Amino acid sequence: MRILLAGLACLLIGIALTEYTRRHPTRSETSETATEPGAPKKPKLPKAVAALVALDEPGTTRLVADAKLAATLGAPTSAPLAGFASLTEGAFTARELKGGFGAALFIIEAGGQTGVVRAASGEPAKLLFSTSNPLTALAVDGSTVFFAEGGLLVSTSARGDEAPSVRARFKNAIVTSIAASGDTVVVTLMPKDADPQSTDAVGAIVTLSSAGEITLIAQDQVRPRAAQTDGKDAYWLAGYPSGLWRGALDGAFSSQLSDKAEEPLVLDGDGLYFRSPLGSGPELRRVGRAGGNLSTLIAADVGFLAASSGLVRFATLGAGPGLLEMTLGAEATKLLTIPGSARGLALGGTSLFLLTQADDGRTTLWAK
Repeated sequence: MRILLAGLACLLIGIALTEYTRRHPTRSETSETATEPGAPKKPKLPKAVAALVALDEPGTTRLVADAKLAATLGAPTSAPLAGFASLTEGAFTARELKGGFGAALFIIEAGGQTGVVRAASGEPAKLLFSTSNPLTALAVDGSTVFFAEGGLLVSTSARGDEAPSVRARFKNAIVTSIAASGDTVVVTLMPKDADPQSTDAVGAIVTLSSAGEITLIAQDQVRPRAAQTDGKDAYWLAGYPSGLWRGALDGAFSSQLSDKAEEPLVLDGDGLYFRSPLGSGPELRRVGRAGGNLSTLIAADVGFLAASSGLVRFATLGAGPGLLEMTLGAEATKLLTIPGSARGLALGGTSLFLLTQADDGRTTLWAK
């Protein structure tokens, strides 16, 4: 009888301790999920992911334009090329060509300085700002340009006539690509100390609201990059081998659209266009935004791509590089043979912009 009573007492004590623990969790158990009273709880993030998306105080930044870098933007001297006119040319390298509101924006590099240039037909090219640190990403949404300097994410007017706004300052991450739609910005992240060529699944994709709130879209990503967004979902390239992914901006889901996909990646209408690396040779492919309807448009070594309303323009790499255009179900038409090599292609309003680099290293921005 005594043994039964003792056992019953131990059982009651255990139940009481369990209930107390449930009602009074330890600080360590709640530190990662605490929210404001009445607010929905956020899911607990793994420590590595929480560290990757951790933010410092945004602070402020000041944009300046280096006079020597600006001086490399020479006046156009090249003769028109198949309807394309030179807007600027000089002894600099250029990358990340984007288009917006009839203008082109790109990252310029020369003499240890990096900056962003704006150019449009009928006006001289303008260096908006420069820095001695590498710029890791560039995006344009309407009249706003977004750029990343390591883990610093900044937005400003695409005309350079407004003070910059620091959108985020990641403590431990580098922003590898940016996409924007309205008030939402999508960024792909890699740890600052990671090898850029590593195949470790240590990257992530997040959204950043105008209030600075971070939402995780996907984690455990290998070299995430080339972000795109339609304001509802995000699309990006990641993996080894590289594939094309889709994820909801609220983090509700993510899924793979193609297991073989490389840059360039462009969103247009209800589909995405991308380069597919195949053993028999690279192809330009299209897939529906929600998946399915995967098709090959042309077998070509596509290096740069622009698409609007079903009209696709692309620049090829390798021997005899060219600029071509096509619509779905039609044959491609060659617009011109590219002098030297292509370095970028973008649409800005009704203007098509092309960046080329000659064999002597001289870079030219063309517009049609």
